[in-house]
Amino acid sequence: MKLIGCCHSFKPMFNTNVVAVNVNFTRSSRRLLRRLSGREQKFQEWLNHNISKQLVQDAKRINAALAFEDLTNIRQSLNQLPRGKTERRRTNNWAFYQLRLFVGYKANIAGVKVVFVPPAYTSQTCSRCHHVHPIKGKSYRNGKVFKCGHCGFEHDADINGALNIAALGLSVSQPESPGIACQLEGQLSLSTDRRNLG
Repeated sequence: MKLIGCCHSFKPMFNTNVVAVNVNFTRSSRRLLRRLSGREQKFQEWLNHNISKQLVQDAKRINAALAFEDLTNIRQSLNQLPRGKTERRRTNNWAFYQLRLFVGYKANIAGVKVVFVPPAYTSQTCSRCHHVHPIKGKSYRNGKVFKCGHCGFEHDADINGALNIAALGLSVSQPESPGIACQLEGQLSLSTDRRNLG
């Protein structure tokens, strides 16, 4: 079975221009507010329906499962960090839970398996050699580019993260698979360790 890894980065696909409205709430300003009310929410719901539909259709077509990062309580942890107003607005408008629900029910209907993996180190690990930067707090990721200092693998950072999510999802959904192996000397595959213990 193949696995599709879903990347955790999000770029708003709609115009976030602010509309100036008269503070005195004139008739025309009330009319404008009524016309615009719920527009962004409706657009986000439409977008999530289309994204989830496409993901499930693609997974069913190639007989694959879907793997997502488990983003439970991400909003609380993100809001504890010092961030600018624009960054707070971008992440707080991100309807990832709604997307998760839509994918869940559509995948259930289509018979597609959905796996959630822990997000720790998915964007900091090399998808080729599974190496993480040896110094705590450092990363091989530099903005949109990931370049492994161990094997030299260079790729888009979001695609590298998605490949790691897919590999983790495969090891969760199919424990008999080879698993994620560290290429460093003296370390064994995760699934090999499980076989030796059991």
